[in-house]
This record gives sequence, structure tokens and C-alpha cells, in this order.
Amino acid sequence: MISHIWSILCERVSIDKETNLISYLTCIEEITADKMPAIHQLLVFGSLWQTDQPKKDTLSFRLSLISPLGKEKILVESDPQLIDKERHRTNIILNGIPLEQVGKYIFKLQMKTEEKWKTVSELPLKITVKSSTPRPEGRGL
Repeated sequence: MISHIWSILCERVSIDKETNLISYLTCIEEITADKMPAIHQLLVFGSLWQTDQPKKDTLSFRLSLISPLGKEKILVESDPQLIDKERHRTNIILNGIPLEQVGKYIFKLQMKTEEKWKTVSELPLKITVKSSTPRPEGRGL
């Protein structure tokens, strides 16, 4: 049986070719945009999965983005993947995600179990806009 262990949202991922060790760089919880709507150029949604039946279990997953108003959009839906080792990583590269409004977005990861989708992770991403209010003169930082 396959189980989800953890997920992370970041800007970059690096995998060492010799050791297969992975580094998730610039983890993200909040983005401050200059104005709205905005497009964030690069995000990576990384996950670790585990199975007790390597070379027998298959994984199907999908990643959705839920807007602050509750609108859900499927970003990625995978084909079934044979899991050939005890642990399996998925790294979803998300280029140019449109962000229409400020507030809390939710990245929802689901895996297919039999004929239904089961939510295994929900990661929040807060979007704010830079304040354009000038600071009063004579005030430091």
C-alpha cells in the first residue's frame, strides 16, 4: 500500500547525480506581489511517498490549486506510475502560476485509491501586495 509521507512548496529543487540526495531551496509560505493579478514564475511542489510493496504498487496523483474564493483548478494529474522502490519522490515543476487575488491559496494533493480520490496533503500559500503607502519623513526603517 502506498502512503504519503510529506510535501513541501519551494522555488527550486536540486538532486545530486552521484548520491541521489535532494535539496529543496527557498521554501515558500507567503509571496508578496507588486500588484495583482500576478504570475509567480517558478514553484516546485515536492512530495515523498512510501510503499510496502515495491514493484507491485502504482501511484496516481493530482495536484489542485484552490483560490481564496474557493475555486479549484487541477494543475497536474499523473498517469499511473509503478513504484519500484520503498520510497518514491515526486517533484512537480509549476511554471507561471496565475494568482488573481490576495489571500490564502491551497495546494491540494490527492492520490487515487481504487476508484476515488483521497486528499493526502494541503499546503497554504498566502498572497499579499506590497504597500504603496510612503513612510513619514524622519522615520527610519
